[in-house]
Amino acid sequence: MKHLKIAKAPILNLFAGLLTVLFLTACTAHYMVNTQIPNVQAVDRYYLRNQTGSQKSDDLLLILTFSGGGSRAAALSYGVLKALAETQVVVGGRQLRLLDEVDVISSVSGGSFTSAYYGLFGDRILEDFETKFLKRDVESELALKLIAPSNWPKLASTYYDRSDLVAEYFDEVLFEGKTFGDFQLPRLPLIAINATDIALGSQFTFLGDQFAPICGDLSSYPVSRAVTASAAVPGPFSTIVLKNYAGTCDYQLPEWAVEAIREDSGVTRRYQNARILSSYLDIEKYAYIHLFDGGLSDNLGVRFILNYTAQRKNIWQQMHSLGLHNTDKLAIIVINARGQVQTDFARQRESAPIIGTMGVISSIPLDRYSFDTLDLLRREIKGWEKSITAVRCKKGKTGSDSPDGDCSVKAYLIEVTLDQTRDETERQHLLNLPTSFHLEADAVDRIKAAARDILSASEEFQRLVSDLQ
Repeated sequence: MKHLKIAKAPILNLFAGLLTVLFLTACTAHYMVNTQIPNVQAVDRYYLRNQTGSQKSDDLLLILTFSGGGSRAAALSYGVLKALAETQVVVGGRQLRLLDEVDVISSVSGGSFTSAYYGLFGDRILEDFETKFLKRDVESELALKLIAPSNWPKLASTYYDRSDLVAEYFDEVLFEGKTFGDFQLPRLPLIAINATDIALGSQFTFLGDQFAPICGDLSSYPVSRAVTASAAVPGPFSTIVLKNYAGTCDYQLPEWAVEAIREDSGVTRRYQNARILSSYLDIEKYAYIHLFDGGLSDNLGVRFILNYTAQRKNIWQQMHSLGLHNTDKLAIIVINARGQVQTDFARQRESAPIIGTMGVISSIPLDRYSFDTLDLLRREIKGWEKSITAVRCKKGKTGSDSPDGDCSVKAYLIEVTLDQTRDETERQHLLNLPTSFHLEADAVDRIKAAARDILSASEEFQRLVSDLQ
């Protein structure tokens, strides 16, 4: 008996030591907390007004929006970037790639992987993004990390959850520890990564306009966490959490927001945006900001544009405030990777199965909201073209800075969707690709080819290219 007691001691000590390590790991694991800024000048670099005043030509304002849709969305937006890199135009008297004139990219969910990688690494995306992300089985690798016993202690922490582990993975394999301070501004576009603030039910954009009210330092914040927030589907993912430091810096509500709250009725978009912005000043009610998938508030990345243009009473005031009063061409390319929902149950007499209809149920509000958002943008851009032209021409052609004295403004809305694929068989194949983080290499190549073909067949895109020759 004495011998048995001696033999057990090392095993019990080892077990006790292991439990101690696990307990300490669980207690110390914590998500990355955003830091404070001393004043709002610390986020000035990340405002749209600074990007529009960059070295890019004043002749053209080019905005891209990347939708959600997992790797399918990332691949389609990547295919568009490749096509723009292959498109030669003349802007400001210089021949260059159309890709070089992109001013802003607004993205959500799967599209945010492409936009963030391009904003950090530029043309390197054309060399290694496929192997590092698009043609990688990210879904399986994430699943293995989540079930790995070595990660259980961290996941047991109150202040560390699934999305924090996912963000660490993307930080390691894709974004190389980069922060927003590493974005190549103003040489590359301003990247607007969009998530959803679930407490306010509103879009949350990782830009200076959004970080200044919470006195948060955007420059030091990891890009991987912003992208994870943008793609954090409720259920598989947990929320990404930001700390609100409102009231600790010199932030004041912008003039447009003060005016909107004072003068507008509650039904205007400008008023609603102002009220949401002012909510972050209530530090007691919104001490922490919980972010989920950007697709919940806008699955196209288009709302960022609509919200920004609604800040002023008319589009000319906003263009002028951004230094865009000499812009002759306004182009928006919307890349929508919406897939096709399976509805085989519609052929059956029996009641539709719960499992078979879950995808449909979640897609209905997203698709309807996206349709309405895009329809609103179509109507808005036509109005922008007319109103800007009217103001400029009222000043007289001689008052225009255009070389030929033309005071008119041309607007282009170019839509890229997989259901524009011309071949019926190929279209059905692409539309039925899963919304996941894993695509076969062949599927990625076919999506890239589809993006190029869709742009080639787009009359609106060809009109833009022709007007730039």
